[in-house]
Amino acid sequence: MTSRKKQVAGYICAILSAVIYGCMPIMATYIYADGVTPMTLVFLRNALALPSLALLALLQKKTLWRPIRKILSLGIPALFGCVLTPVLLFSSYVYVASGIATVFHFVYPCLVLLIGLVFLHKRVSPAVVVSVILCLAGVLLFYDPHATISPLGVALALGSALAFAIYVVLLSRFQSAEFSGFAFCFYVALWSSVIMLILCLCTGQLSLPATLGGWGLSLLFATSVTTGAVVLFQQGSLLIGGEKASILSALEPITGVVIGIVFMHEQSKPAVLIGSALVIASSILTTIADLVKKEE
Repeated sequence: MTSRKKQVAGYICAILSAVIYGCMPIMATYIYADGVTPMTLVFLRNALALPSLALLALLQKKTLWRPIRKILSLGIPALFGCVLTPVLLFSSYVYVASGIATVFHFVYPCLVLLIGLVFLHKRVSPAVVVSVILCLAGVLLFYDPHATISPLGVALALGSALAFAIYVVLLSRFQSAEFSGFAFCFYVALWSSVIMLILCLCTGQLSLPATLGGWGLSLLFATSVTTGAVVLFQQGSLLIGGEKASILSALEPITGVVIGIVFMHEQSKPAVLIGSALVIASSILTTIADLVKKEE
């Protein structure tokens, strides 16, 4: 695949990932109604996706075997991206509204940029900086000033943002000839499943679906999120870099707004519409600037 095709594929992966993630809260609501706890859902979304990821990895490379050292190296990215991030974010919902938590979580593109500048000494183009500012301003317009704010809830949501920012940086710097595509995603999901199962058992939070329908929804959730959104985001980060994939992922809350308006007949405030326009503008600016840079 040429460099230009990889670039376009990376943008498509990141955008599709954001759209799927935006549909996640609606599915999760129905699964919770079947007796599943948030922490159990994090475990199920990884564990139930393992068979499909294994099958796809086998079709892609004919084998799942990889060097033990490389498998062990994926434990840290899995811990930050697929364990700490959802656990902290879901825990913040107990103290603040999910919309407010999402606003604070989506400061992570700025954190990715700061980590790159301070710790990795990366050079960032002015277009990316402007895109991050537009993205942050747009997401902040989703904030409801009349909502009750809990310091603990804010801290948990910001913790999820930091954990995901570290995951994005680790992901974009991961280079290995032995790992690519679905095999990479399979072992990240395997690590996450093991860690979450231990965590659920130690905290007494393991609560599996009570009905067959609940198991079916959980399987659909795992397939769409882990085999779909997570894989797409990982591939997008590897192809275009963590900073750009992070900016594009801000389309996630917009997806939630669109679903609410179209399917649930919710009324959207002008501030939310303006915020959505700013996020879309930041994504377009990022894409155009990158394509122009490649042309030059």
